[in-house]
Amino acid sequence: MSRVTPLPMHSHMSDDTLAMGTMTLEPVPVAAGDPILRLFASIAEQASFELGITVAVDGALVSGALVGQDEWLRLLGQTMNGGESIATSLRRYLNKGLHEAVTEVIEPMRNDPRPEEYEYLHLKNARYVMGETFVPTPPGDPVLWRGRIEHISGWSWGTLSTPG
Repeated sequence: MSRVTPLPMHSHMSDDTLAMGTMTLEPVPVAAGDPILRLFASIAEQASFELGITVAVDGALVSGALVGQDEWLRLLGQTMNGGESIATSLRRYLNKGLHEAVTEVIEPMRNDPRPEEYEYLHLKNARYVMGETFVPTPPGDPVLWRGRIEHISGWSWGTLSTPG
């Protein structure tokens, strides 16, 4: 029976790092959730398009138009501020130093189209179905929904509508 002898650990290596000769391999984080949904989230953000989609989350169905995060935030700002954009609200309520710090974090994310970094889907005009019943939605402002992709157990193209 042969015996495997582990390589000596170097002081700069963590327990999750494996040394092979002079090459160091570190674990690659794997994004959770459907990679196709991550791709669609990326495309919706980069190409600014809308697409009808229905997703299953925690035993409920959510149906609406897939939009990018920027569009979703714009709509959220209008809903929360009576038509005022989030950017305007941030300028009004945040001092310049904090606004610059937020911009330094958010701008690189907007310019990096790698789908594995998209963790959320954003829907507008969302409708909820619990069992066989559509949950009533308020009139007026679009119903916005944001859900973590890793929590979505299934999806299909198109939006659900009430019969008749």
